[in-house]
Amino acid sequence: LIGADGIHSRTRRTLNPDAPEPSYTGLIGIGGYSRVEGLAATPDTQHFVFGKRAFFGYLVRATGEIYWFVNLHRPVEPTREELARITTAQWKRELLDLFSDDMPLINQIIGNCVDEIGCHLVHDMPTSPVWHRGPVVLVGDAVHATSPSAGQGASMAIEDAVTLAKCLRDVPGTGAAFAAYERLRRERVERVVAYSRRLSNTKTAGPVARVFRDLTMPVALKVFASDKAHAWMYTHHIDWNTPVA
Repeated sequence: LIGADGIHSRTRRTLNPDAPEPSYTGLIGIGGYSRVEGLAATPDTQHFVFGKRAFFGYLVRATGEIYWFVNLHRPVEPTREELARITTAQWKRELLDLFSDDMPLINQIIGNCVDEIGCHLVHDMPTSPVWHRGPVVLVGDAVHATSPSAGQGASMAIEDAVTLAKCLRDVPGTGAAFAAYERLRRERVERVVAYSRRLSNTKTAGPVARVFRDLTMPVALKVFASDKAHAWMYTHHIDWNTPVA
């Protein structure tokens, strides 16, 4: 049995009743679709804005449709029921107010939302101490859930799947294959989850920390946002034809 049932995995809890629970990052993810006349398509680019009170991102498709999202800091975790009661009109009013002191384009995009505004709580989970037992193994968010801040959640799950398939192909016995899979994956996924958590923390900065962040951001981006600095994450390659030792 391969447990790929997400961050709130029942398979993980069945495999290990003492497994850690997902941790709330202090962020609510909000998003929608809009149309704004005159915006050029950004097929290879996403725009990110550290606003004064929230984080905003958007991209413009060739069709003119704009996908946008907001990371909103809420230190106290609301319940899913509380979030479900917030209407699209209420979200729109709150977001327009939150970004009222930021670049006007943000409110232009939000104000032209053409569909419902969705929201979800942002959680992460460094890793489960138990990845496998007997004929059961965990993959993806079920065993290590990263926040969306690094954009690596789907990538980590796909890497897991390919690595697990290689191990089952090359290592005799499912138990040994599962152990090889964990050995090959654990260090990398824990590093990605930790990195993504640090990025999330920049979106929950208070007034003083926000000033420091904004002052240091230009230098930090030049040093830490280079291709070389992120090569460990973005150039990772799994060779399907190389046998697992």
